[in-house]
This record gives sequence, structure tokens and C-alpha cells, in this order.
Amino acid sequence: MAGPADAAAVVALRDAAARWMVDSEIVQWAPGEVRVEAVRHQIEAGEWFVHRVDGVVRGTLRVIDADEEVWGPRPPDALYVHGLAVDRSLRGAGLGGRLLGWAGARAARSGRSHLRLDCVETNQRLRRYYREQGFQEVGRSDRDGGRHPVTLLERRLDPAQTTNPGGR
Repeated sequence: MAGPADAAAVVALRDAAARWMVDSEIVQWAPGEVRVEAVRHQIEAGEWFVHRVDGVVRGTLRVIDADEEVWGPRPPDALYVHGLAVDRSLRGAGLGGRLLGWAGARAARSGRSHLRLDCVETNQRLRRYYREQGFQEVGRSDRDGGRHPVTLLERRLDPAQTTNPGGR
């Protein structure tokens, strides 16, 4: 779990990913759109998790119990992932998949049957990545008035999935 002192590192990692997306002409995140104060508040609510390599935050994700803004009202059958970010120096090392596996195990341990997330509909690269991680596209949402519709993805969980595959 992330601590309050990790808020700046979480934002820095996310902003680095956002700068790479902008440089790569991928519409998803913008640098500076998430503030340290907001992340600190979410950390205090127990929503952010980090993965450290040699004491440095190299991966992060936010896990929440509900996401009505994007998914609408739903029964409490899923956990929702936001803000998955991995240091570019670890690209291809499988850390993103391990973090998603950890989130899935957390969801299964809490009795949830699904892990859900979303991404901007035009972000084909990220949609493909999530499909490769076992997620299925199940719909779309126009949460911002249709400017950047998002694809809704979910992965059905194995109730026996209760191990921690490496995230923390």
C-alpha cells in the first residue's frame, strides 16, 4: 500500500507516462492533470498501491470499490483499476501484468467476481494490451460528454485466485 510520502512519486510516475503518451501521440493522459494533493487524499483512503524496485516507486495503480462515474451503478461484484503506470525503464518486464494480477487476487480475496478498468477508446495499443492481459471489452462510456469516449474492459476472476503475484 502507498503511504502519504509516496504521493509525489505516484504523480511523477504518472506524469512521465503521460509525457510519453503525448510524445507518442496517444490520447489517454495529460501531464499535470492529477495533483499531489488529490493522490495524497486517495492514498489516505487506501486506494493507491505501489511497487518498489531498490526502494524506488517503479509501478503504481489505484484500486477502488466502485466507479459509477464511468461504469454507472453496478452491484458490488468488482474492483476497479485506475492509474496503472510503470516506469518506462521496466517496459517489457511484465510489471504491469503482475500489478493487474495482484489487483485481481485482491478482488478475488474480497469476494468479487471481476476486475474492471477503462481506457480511451482511440487508444488501440492500450486496448490490445488489456486484452492480452485477459480483459474483454464489454462496452463504452461517454463520461466527458463524448469528447474522449472510453472502452470498458473487465476480467472474470477465478475465486481461487488469492495469491500475491508480486505487487505490493
